Amino acid sequence: MMQGGQDAGAMAQMRGIHELFANHDRMTRTVTNLPDGIRTMTESNDPQVAKVITDHVASSRKQVDTGIDPGLPIESPALRAIYANYDKIVTTVEATEKGVLVVQTSNDAQVVAALQQHAAEVTEFINDGMAAMHKAMMKNGGMMQRGMHDGMMGNAPPGKTPNPR
Repeated sequence: MMQGGQDAGAMAQMRGIHELFANHDRMTRTVTNLPDGIRTMTESNDPQVAKVITDHVASSRKQVDTGIDPGLPIESPALRAIYANYDKIVTTVEATEKGVLVVQTSNDAQVVAALQQHAAEVTEFINDGMAAMHKAMMKNGGMMQRGMHDGMMGNAPPGKTPNPR
């Protein structure tokens, strides 16, 4: 269970992520790797799932745009690299009728690789749902190695406060 000091925003984000995993079979996703990044389209015919998708993308974008890593237990090295290099990423988000179109680009080859790896990981989550989430948690050390408290409260970039709300 989350420790008493956990931030309500991070807890809400985890609830949204769990809802996405639980409804993975109601989503479609296409990913195009670009020479300088990615183009993803994530949608659902279910309006409630489509709203969770758009809410999650909006929340994630705020975190990437500020470089504040929420330290969620399913984070991969690619996602942590995205947070660490937030200032090298240009993101555009366009709402669609059923979800979102996201384009992320960078002039840094390592950041491009991280964007493409993370896009592939999200696609795996959508394809395999909760099984993929559990696999990611085990692969990435999950709550035991990385720790919910350490991740959510201790990984802000220099000069930034973790999870300002």
